[in-house]
Amino acid sequence: MSENKIYSFIGLARKAGAVILGEALSVKAVRQGKAHLAIIALDASENTTKKIETALFNTNIPMARFGSREELGQILGKPFISVLTVTDKGFAKRLQEMIYDINKNNSTHGGGVFE
Repeated sequence: MSENKIYSFIGLARKAGAVILGEALSVKAVRQGKAHLAIIALDASENTTKKIETALFNTNIPMARFGSREELGQILGKPFISVLTVTDKGFAKRLQEMIYDINKNNSTHGGGVFE
């Protein structure tokens, strides 16, 4: 499985209306119980990461670290994206599987990390 497939799947989820972009909207989605997966870019700022981790604390919503801000932004039509949340259970589950697989098969590359 390549990272490109994951980026394409995130783009598909976006087209289906199952993705919320940005830190503030992602925190809001988590608090409202709409999020099923949070994805934070590997090069996101420490401050952004902490805000999302705080929002996710004591929830059952998984968080994955994947990709770069520029690559996520490119696939989603923005200059860069540091964080996004997936609001559809099916898309969230499949993205978790895909990111897990890339970690398992490519641990030295650092494509994605679950926390």
